[in-house]
Amino acid sequence: MQKTKFNFSGFLSIIKCVLIGIIATLIGIVIFSVVLKFADISSTIISYVNDIIKAFSIFIMVTCVKRKNGDKLLLKALFAGAIYAVLSFVVFSILNGAFVFDLSFVYDLLFAVIVSAIVSVIINILNHKNA
Repeated sequence: MQKTKFNFSGFLSIIKCVLIGIIATLIGIVIFSVVLKFADISSTIISYVNDIIKAFSIFIMVTCVKRKNGDKLLLKALFAGAIYAVLSFVVFSILNGAFVFDLSFVYDLLFAVIVSAIVSVIINILNHKNA
């Protein structure tokens, strides 16, 4: 069995892509909060829009991972999704002023990992069709 060595530059490129995803999330949330200031939207729609913003940000993140590290995209996307969930929890907890560990963190973690996996599979399918 062949052993693989840890690639620190690959790890850093994944972290950069995660940060790009978090920045995209922050931009989306700021834009949506401006819209909320001028519109009366129900709280159920707000949670759906937040999930769409997170999913779009994860799409951007996985696309970045694909561009920087093309091989083993599913594994790298799963790792990036988990890191994205943890870092976004930290960032939004700091912005909120309190760290609250509850079931919503687990849901966000599962959401990020599942969306990352789905996006990576779609990107791989589209790349194989275009090749």
